Amino acid sequence: MRNLSEVEIRLRDAQASLSTAQRSFPTKDHRAVVQNAQLCIELSAKAVIAYYEEPAWTHDPSEELLKILEEHGEEIAEMLGSEVESLYTLAEDAGVAAPWHARSTYGMRSEDGIWLPAVDVCSKEAAKNLLERASRAYETAVRFSHHVGLDK
Repeated sequence: MRNLSEVEIRLRDAQASLSTAQRSFPTKDHRAVVQNAQLCIELSAKAVIAYYEEPAWTHDPSEELLKILEEHGEEIAEMLGSEVESLYTLAEDAGVAAPWHARSTYGMRSEDGIWLPAVDVCSKEAAKNLLERASRAYETAVRFSHHVGLDK
Protein backbone atom coordinates (compact mmCIF):
# COMPACT_ATOMS: atom_id res chain seq x y z
CA MET A 1 0.00 0.00 0.00
CA ARG A 2 2.74 2.49 1.00
CA ASN A 3 0.29 5.22 1.93
CA LEU A 4 1.94 8.23 3.58
CA SER A 5 -1.26 10.27 3.74
CA GLU A 6 -2.91 7.59 5.91
CA VAL A 7 0.16 7.54 8.15
CA GLU A 8 0.03 11.32 8.52
CA ILE A 9 -3.70 11.37 9.34
CA ARG A 10 -3.26 8.87 12.16
CA LEU A 11 -0.16 10.63 13.46
CA ARG A 12 -1.98 13.95 13.66
CA ASP A 13 -4.77 12.38 15.71
CA ALA A 14 -2.26 10.48 17.86
CA GLN A 15 -0.42 13.72 18.59
CA ALA A 16 -3.67 15.49 19.52
CA SER A 17 -4.61 12.63 21.85
CA LEU A 18 -1.16 12.69 23.46
CA SER A 19 -1.36 16.46 23.97
CA THR A 20 -4.76 16.13 25.64
CA ALA A 21 -3.47 13.36 27.91
CA GLN A 22 -0.43 15.44 28.87
CA ARG A 23 -2.56 18.50 29.65
CA SER A 24 -5.00 16.40 31.69
CA PHE A 25 -2.42 14.72 33.93
CA PRO A 26 -1.57 17.78 36.08
CA THR A 27 -5.28 18.48 36.58
CA LYS A 28 -5.73 14.93 37.97
CA ASP A 29 -8.32 14.09 35.33
CA HIS A 30 -7.06 10.51 35.22
CA ARG A 31 -9.97 9.27 33.16
CA ALA A 32 -9.16 11.76 30.39
CA VAL A 33 -5.47 10.83 30.59
CA VAL A 34 -6.24 7.11 30.28
CA GLN A 35 -8.73 7.58 27.43
CA ASN A 36 -6.44 9.81 25.41
CA ALA A 37 -3.26 7.85 26.14
CA GLN A 38 -4.97 4.62 25.03
CA LEU A 39 -6.16 6.32 21.86
CA CYS A 40 -2.69 7.75 21.17
CA ILE A 41 -1.16 4.29 21.44
CA GLU A 42 -3.84 2.77 19.22
CA LEU A 43 -3.44 5.48 16.57
CA SER A 44 0.36 5.31 16.69
CA ALA A 45 0.25 1.57 15.97
CA LYS A 46 -2.30 2.15 13.24
CA ALA A 47 -0.06 4.81 11.68
CA VAL A 48 2.61 2.17 11.15
CA ILE A 49 0.08 -0.40 9.93
CA ALA A 50 -1.50 2.14 7.55
CA TYR A 51 1.72 2.41 5.60
CA TYR A 52 1.25 -1.21 4.54
CA GLU A 53 -2.52 -1.81 4.68
CA GLU A 54 -5.83 -0.46 5.94
CA PRO A 55 -5.89 -0.97 9.73
CA ALA A 56 -8.69 -3.10 11.13
CA TRP A 57 -11.54 -1.50 13.06
CA THR A 58 -10.31 -2.50 16.54
CA HIS A 59 -8.97 -0.91 19.70
CA ASP A 60 -6.21 -3.53 19.85
CA PRO A 61 -4.03 -3.38 16.74
CA SER A 62 -1.20 -5.33 18.39
CA GLU A 63 -1.70 -8.57 16.43
CA GLU A 64 -2.05 -6.66 13.18
CA LEU A 65 1.19 -4.78 13.83
CA LEU A 66 2.97 -8.05 14.65
CA LYS A 67 1.65 -9.49 11.37
CA ILE A 68 3.09 -6.48 9.50
CA LEU A 69 6.42 -6.99 11.25
CA GLU A 70 6.41 -10.65 10.22
CA GLU A 71 5.42 -10.00 6.61
CA HIS A 72 7.68 -6.97 6.08
CA GLY A 73 10.31 -7.68 8.71
CA GLU A 74 13.30 -7.73 6.40
CA GLU A 75 12.35 -4.43 4.76
CA ILE A 76 11.56 -2.81 8.13
CA ALA A 77 14.79 -4.06 9.72
CA GLU A 78 16.78 -2.72 6.78
CA MET A 79 15.02 0.62 7.07
CA LEU A 80 15.11 0.98 10.89
CA GLY A 81 18.12 -1.09 11.95
CA SER A 82 18.11 -1.67 15.70
CA GLU A 83 15.10 0.65 16.05
CA VAL A 84 12.90 -2.19 14.78
CA GLU A 85 12.64 -3.36 18.40
CA SER A 86 10.64 -0.21 19.18
CA LEU A 87 7.88 -1.49 16.88
CA TYR A 88 7.64 -4.68 18.92
CA THR A 89 7.38 -2.52 22.04
CA LEU A 90 4.65 -0.52 20.30
CA ALA A 91 2.73 -3.73 19.62
CA GLU A 92 3.10 -4.74 23.28
CA ASP A 93 1.95 -1.30 24.45
CA ALA A 94 -1.08 -1.47 22.14
CA GLY A 95 -2.08 -4.79 23.68
CA VAL A 96 -1.67 -3.46 27.22
CA ALA A 97 -3.59 -0.26 26.47
CA ALA A 98 -6.51 -1.78 24.53
CA PRO A 99 -8.63 -2.93 27.50
CA TRP A 100 -8.46 0.59 28.90
CA HIS A 101 -10.71 1.83 26.11
CA ALA A 102 -13.69 0.08 27.71
CA ARG A 103 -12.52 0.55 31.29
CA SER A 104 -12.14 4.32 30.87
CA THR A 105 -15.49 4.60 29.11
CA TYR A 106 -17.74 2.17 30.98
CA GLY A 107 -15.87 1.22 34.14
CA MET A 108 -15.55 -2.40 35.16
CA ARG A 109 -16.72 -5.05 37.58
CA SER A 110 -14.56 -5.51 40.68
CA GLU A 111 -13.44 -8.89 41.99
CA ASP A 112 -16.36 -8.93 44.42
CA GLY A 113 -18.87 -8.24 41.63
CA ILE A 114 -19.46 -4.55 42.30
CA TRP A 115 -19.54 -2.30 39.26
CA LEU A 116 -16.89 0.43 39.49
CA PRO A 117 -17.34 3.66 37.53
CA ALA A 118 -14.65 4.65 35.04
CA VAL A 119 -13.56 7.61 37.17
CA ASP A 120 -12.64 5.18 39.96
CA VAL A 121 -11.01 2.61 37.70
CA CYS A 122 -8.71 5.18 36.09
CA SER A 123 -6.21 5.65 38.90
CA LYS A 124 -3.20 7.95 38.94
CA GLU A 125 -0.96 4.89 38.49
CA ALA A 126 -2.90 3.71 35.42
CA ALA A 127 -2.82 7.22 33.98
CA LYS A 128 0.93 7.59 34.55
CA ASN A 129 1.68 4.17 33.07
CA LEU A 130 -0.41 4.73 29.95
CA LEU A 131 0.88 8.27 29.48
CA GLU A 132 4.46 6.98 29.49
CA ARG A 133 3.50 4.27 26.99
CA ALA A 134 1.67 6.83 24.82
CA SER A 135 4.69 9.14 24.67
CA ARG A 136 6.90 6.22 23.67
CA ALA A 137 4.35 4.95 21.12
CA TYR A 138 3.96 8.33 19.46
CA GLU A 139 7.73 8.87 19.23
CA THR A 140 8.12 5.41 17.70
CA ALA A 141 5.47 6.14 15.07
CA VAL A 142 7.05 9.51 14.27
CA ARG A 143 10.50 7.92 13.84
CA PHE A 144 8.95 5.26 11.60
CA SER A 145 7.22 7.95 9.53
CA HIS A 146 10.54 9.77 9.00
CA HIS A 147 12.16 6.55 7.81
CA VAL A 148 9.41 5.97 5.25
CA GLY A 149 9.60 9.52 3.92
CA LEU A 150 7.05 11.55 5.84
CA ASP A 151 8.65 14.83 6.88
CA LYS A 152 6.99 16.09 10.04
